[in-house]
Amino acid sequence: MERAAEKPENIFQIFFKGLILYLKKFLSFSRVMLFPVFGQVVGIFLILGPVYYYRREILADMPPEQIQQNTLFILLILILIVTPGFIIFLKAFWDYMIAMVSLNSMTAGILEKNSFGNFKSHNEEVKSRSGAYVVLLFILMGVWLVLLAAPFIVFILSFILLPKLISIVIFVLSSLVCLLILAVVSVYLSLSFQIFAFEDINPVGVIKKSFSMIKSNFWRVVVLGVLLFIITGVIAPFAIQVLAKNSPVLAYMAVPFNAYLDILSENPLVSGLIQELSYYIPDMGRELALSVIGIIVTAFILPLGSACFTLLYLDIKNK
Repeated sequence: MERAAEKPENIFQIFFKGLILYLKKFLSFSRVMLFPVFGQVVGIFLILGPVYYYRREILADMPPEQIQQNTLFILLILILIVTPGFIIFLKAFWDYMIAMVSLNSMTAGILEKNSFGNFKSHNEEVKSRSGAYVVLLFILMGVWLVLLAAPFIVFILSFILLPKLISIVIFVLSSLVCLLILAVVSVYLSLSFQIFAFEDINPVGVIKKSFSMIKSNFWRVVVLGVLLFIITGVIAPFAIQVLAKNSPVLAYMAVPFNAYLDILSENPLVSGLIQELSYYIPDMGRELALSVIGIIVTAFILPLGSACFTLLYLDIKNK
């Protein structure tokens, strides 16, 4: 006799199970995310830092005529000095994208064996299917780009054909509609990385299966997404930012941002905007540094989301 399907687990149980799992294995997960997150930060600083000093120490003292005569040489030097940082950034960014899949199999390993073993083996498994993974990423990014670009395309067309006021109203309405559609579609695509991690199917099959699995679990996914956003996008970044505000480290972090704000202030295209913003945000370098800290914290706790959505995927698949 066939056994009746079990009742799906409460979404709050899934969330707290994922949270406890993340906290118990915090050091292991943090080690996995160390280079993917901070490698991107280091890469950006290795791009912006040399460019800043190259401009300040060399180009600032060169006469305009000499710069025009040696434009090609100056560009070649610029490319050479930013290449190391660019390579580090790309490597870290790719590792972060790999982690979005491999963290799911790591979570499953912890559930089965209380250890995910060598995390490099999980990464290598994803890399062995890198072609299919890149296609999946392009599909997901394509959906986002189309829905984000649609209001601006509609605005341009309506601006040409209709009065300005009507075109602005159309732009606002189309933006709201596209954002709503994007939110709904994102929910239906939310299990794509888990399906790719656990099932050997093509990218289009991954998309179809995600829609199929979410169909009767839509509001469970919405609730889980809201809970994760509150923790990873609000509470955790805010708590770290509060601590950072009282730390002397923040003053050092603000230095490169202030340096680049000074450079941008010399550009007539953006100087007015920066000056206007400075009335509302007196210490923009400090605030930018705090924003970067928040972004780093959010990116660093990616394993929490992966743990929760892996548990949700397994719950839907098994029951």
